[in-house]
Amino acid sequence: MPDRIALRNRISELEISKMFKERLLDSSNNVIAYLEPMFDKEGQIEDFVIKYVNNRIEEITSLETKDMIGMRWLEYDAQNLTNGVFDYAKNCFTTGETFDYISKYVFGDQVVWFSARLVKLEAGVVNFLKDISKEKEYEEQLLVQNRLLIEAEHVASIGSFRWDLNKGTLDLSENVYRLLHYEPFEIEPTFEGILKFIHKKDIKWVREVIEKSRKTKERIDITFKIVTKTGEERYVNTIGEYYPSANNWYVVGVFKDVTKQIEQESILQARNAELKKSNSDLEAFNRIASHDLQEPLRKIQMFISRLYDEEKGKLGPRSQNYLDKVISSTERMRNLISNLLSYSRIEEVDDTPMRIDLNEVLADVLEDLGQRIEETGASIDADKLPEINGIQFQLEQLFLNLIGNSLKYVEAGVVPMIRIKNTLVSVDRFNKISNLSPGNYHKLEFTDNGIGFDDQYGEKIFEIFQRLHGKNEYSGTGLGLAICKKIVEAHNGAIQGTSKNNQGAVFTVYLPSLSK
Repeated sequence: MPDRIALRNRISELEISKMFKERLLDSSNNVIAYLEPMFDKEGQIEDFVIKYVNNRIEEITSLETKDMIGMRWLEYDAQNLTNGVFDYAKNCFTTGETFDYISKYVFGDQVVWFSARLVKLEAGVVNFLKDISKEKEYEEQLLVQNRLLIEAEHVASIGSFRWDLNKGTLDLSENVYRLLHYEPFEIEPTFEGILKFIHKKDIKWVREVIEKSRKTKERIDITFKIVTKTGEERYVNTIGEYYPSANNWYVVGVFKDVTKQIEQESILQARNAELKKSNSDLEAFNRIASHDLQEPLRKIQMFISRLYDEEKGKLGPRSQNYLDKVISSTERMRNLISNLLSYSRIEEVDDTPMRIDLNEVLADVLEDLGQRIEETGASIDADKLPEINGIQFQLEQLFLNLIGNSLKYVEAGVVPMIRIKNTLVSVDRFNKISNLSPGNYHKLEFTDNGIGFDDQYGEKIFEIFQRLHGKNEYSGTGLGLAICKKIVEAHNGAIQGTSKNNQGAVFTVYLPSLSK
């Protein structure tokens, strides 16, 4: 009998040897290697000899079979010792058990992962290795993406969930736990468990909304207050969508901490309330300014005018000077009230913007200023002006203030010369002007030969009540250019001023063109 067993083993060895020698396994998609053990003096396996490796190893790695066959396994590649594969091979040969494992190898710059099986065969072991590098790479990418998602949720104060309606169980992302001030997976994720964190004032209506959505399968989008593990009150917005699956339904959604947004909205609402009160106060002031202040002022002017007519020639020089100052002051006060009303009412206009011919606006203004133009002998030259969308009386006030200033702020004895130039300009990312939106604009330049101003005050002159000259030098309320700016901005335009002392001024107005 022993002779028969030895003969059968010998026949098997010859068949295996023939398969290896004739390279019948080279067509396999897996790497196949046959290893025979080497024993030390104590009869312990100290290494294996590589008896066969098929060509698949050359397709996967930079290794060549001719350099491997006949080599000692650990001598050729010591990685088999450090990654534990050598121990698997020893145990496989010694016990006859089959071993399945996954191992990583590094060949130069190349990383290869194998899913492998060791099987004892006669006088050695056969190692079957399947290349799973792509699967491992994909698995690592998923791990990276999952980590990025977790970090993104943390940064955005968002957590995600999946709710099984049949089981009532929840799959929660790590950040849901953190939003509740727990460590990830510290508490059991159940629907009822999460509801316990909802503030007692909100729990009833939140339950009602969820129960209704379970019946209708409508999207959930609610914001409510929660109380965290540490007792802190936070606001959370929850959005969930229903998805069918076989005989079940799932809700997939997100939790988002919106505490900051809620707080900011509260602050904004408080400020809006303050603004409404301020607007109400301003409207009350307008009523006072338009009636309560102007009415007594009209009476003052009327009685002063009568006094002036009755006492004309009777008053001494000193008294007459006092009366002239009173008349001048009441006139300045009337102008101030009128300009304040104009300034405050610019944005309250209910008129619908319409197509306005600026040539007609200019003609009307020149007619209104006719007497002053005639007195000063002023010369006014203008290009053909465009048509725009706007409010007629506001544009007239704009032209009136700009041209009126050029007639007013001029040296004594100098004949005012005013030039109005019109060009079309385009505002885009290459040509930015003030805070204008991209598009085409009419650029209107009002140039004069007046006293001008220091260019450092180019922005300040448009502020309310700003005057660069004393009231005794030139009349005015300090509101004219502020009104101009408000009118231009109400027409989605911009205004700029440039000048040098005693060298005239240029006021440039940009108004949107009707053409795109």
